Amino acid sequence: MSQISVNIDEVDICKCGYYCRLKTLRTPLNPGRRFFGCKSSKENGGCGYFRWIDPSLENVDESSSMNRLIDGQNRIDRLKRKVKELEEEKDSLKFQLNENEVKLMVLNKKLKEVKLQRDWENVKFNRI
Repeated sequence: MSQISVNIDEVDICKCGYYCRLKTLRTPLNPGRRFFGCKSSKENGGCGYFRWIDPSLENVDESSSMNRLIDGQNRIDRLKRKVKELEEEKDSLKFQLNENEVKLMVLNKKLKEVKLQRDWENVKFNRI
């Protein structure tokens, strides 16, 4: 099986004069197929420039296409797990923050009591 490779180290510049974005299609006809494209669509005043990075799926054997789809699904699954881990970490940090806020309120209350006690003792001491 031969691999077709394209150098994507050099980014294209579109007719608008901007660096093109590397985009990935998610369509049934071209799942995961990458291309350089103008940062603005034609509807938004862009020039419509694009250049395929990956070969057409017609030129790729079926097992290679399936591997790319599976690879993409694995990446999606890893990202979903990472999002879930980050959400759990966020919830844990929120809980810790709430606990610390309660502790801070208790400490502030104690500080006020200590200051009042100290002020009262100063008043008593000044009377003597």
